Amino acid sequence: MQSCLGIYIEDHIIKYAKLHKEKDNVRIESYNIAFYDDNLEEVLKKVISETYSYKVPISINVSNEIYNTFQISSLLSKQDTKKAVNIEYEMLCNEKGYDKSAVQHNYLINVPRESYETQKVISIIANKNEISKRLRALSGSKVSTVTPITTSITNLVHEDSRKNIAIINIEDKTKITTMVDGQISQIDVLEEGMGKILETINRTENSLQKSYEVCKNMTIYTQNAMELYSESNEYMDMVTSVLLNIATQAKQIMSEMFSSIDTVYITGLGTCINNVDLFFQEYIPSAKCEILKPYFLKNASLQLPIKEYIEVNSAIALALDGLGMVEKNLNFAKSAKAASGKATMNSILNQEVSLSTIKDLFSYLGDKIKTDFSAPFSSGEKLLARGVVSCIMIIILFTLFSHVIAGQLKTKTEQVETAILKNDTELGKLETDIKTISSRATTYEELIQEITTSAEETEENQPTSKRVIQKDSIPNLLNRIMFVIPKKVKLTSIKNTTTNHIVIQAEAEKYEQLGYFKAVLTTNGILNNVKSTSGQKSGSAVQVTIEGDLP
Repeated sequence: MQSCLGIYIEDHIIKYAKLHKEKDNVRIESYNIAFYDDNLEEVLKKVISETYSYKVPISINVSNEIYNTFQISSLLSKQDTKKAVNIEYEMLCNEKGYDKSAVQHNYLINVPRESYETQKVISIIANKNEISKRLRALSGSKVSTVTPITTSITNLVHEDSRKNIAIINIEDKTKITTMVDGQISQIDVLEEGMGKILETINRTENSLQKSYEVCKNMTIYTQNAMELYSESNEYMDMVTSVLLNIATQAKQIMSEMFSSIDTVYITGLGTCINNVDLFFQEYIPSAKCEILKPYFLKNASLQLPIKEYIEVNSAIALALDGLGMVEKNLNFAKSAKAASGKATMNSILNQEVSLSTIKDLFSYLGDKIKTDFSAPFSSGEKLLARGVVSCIMIIILFTLFSHVIAGQLKTKTEQVETAILKNDTELGKLETDIKTISSRATTYEELIQEITTSAEETEENQPTSKRVIQKDSIPNLLNRIMFVIPKKVKLTSIKNTTTNHIVIQAEAEKYEQLGYFKAVLTTNGILNNVKSTSGQKSGSAVQVTIEGDLP
């Protein structure tokens, strides 16, 4: 399920509507009209809180946009078409004195049915600074689309493409969108609208909301029915005059078009006045005039009168943009965000430091300087500005330097951890070798002790004259054997059977290892007259008896 909050913003008035879409079904979850004085940001926060739209995409409108039209050839390729539009836009800026750095340009292309050789380009120019202010007022929210209400209002209509329609959107100003053959053919902006009506009534009521309530309770009549209306309204003449000017100008616009208009839809804040559609029908008899009802509400069961929803049609249309009905080429959101300074100074400083963050910071400061210090600087202000810029540069450089040092420390730490792990592995192997050597040393010490005891007993039992063997001969023998014995050979017994005769019991996995041990005893002069048995297999080990005399 998709959701989007549409917010239509004008001076002192906000309309909002939150929509849910599931497959092709669209429903309105909440809506209202809010009035504010100067603090737009606080009102927007309240709207988001009331609709619980903290993480919901938001669609808003551009304001005070400028419309122009020009013709280009329809035979151009897509790339050449874009170049041709840019050339016309450059000429338009030079002709009318637009500052290109301060505005954003989007456009839509219409191919008229009456001429296939040329196509009409409707150019839409919006002020970057105004869009940036609105985005900053919505800082922390996800603004998905920023579009002109003149193009978004067509989202509410699902008409047969063969019908030609005009949508008269009576808001602060009146904006007329004309569609021919299913395409937007023309956009016109009239200065008169509900802004003038509410301003006039507000001079007496001293409340914009009360002025709006006066309009809601007002019923306007056609010329034929006026005589039957006995009661008078102090504002009726003024309201009638404004609506008459709108209807007259709309009729003139439609009469100058090549194609005739089949249906005229009335929408906007002006629909709060009762019978406004009948009033327009009287002055535009060539077309059917009716109140614009959102297409998804026509056959829906409603709990409230449909007029309540119609008054926020502009917000509903913007919400439908956020639900996927927007034409990407008309979305000012991406370009506007780049110029918005990323909301506020706090949001910039909370971001990870990068080139884009630095760019956003200076963009934000530039906006603040333009906004708050447009007057010439005094010497003290110049000194203060230099100090602020210097502090900011120091902070940025210090932060970047800290990031570099932190990266180097992280690399060195990883290298040290790798070296420690390698050393721990080697130490583990060394400890295993030490345990093996200690085990064998214990075995050899037991053998030495056994031989020493045997030798001492032999010396005690023999006459003194026959003890020709030296006292340290046996330990020396074992020491010499310890340094030459192969790793795979194990001694199981060493005996001194006579004065200088030694009998050794040894075993190994292979005969070659025992043969090598016998050869070492001979070649190194450890024993003389070395002899051995042929060997006997016992399980997986080969056992032999080696005999020899001490040198």
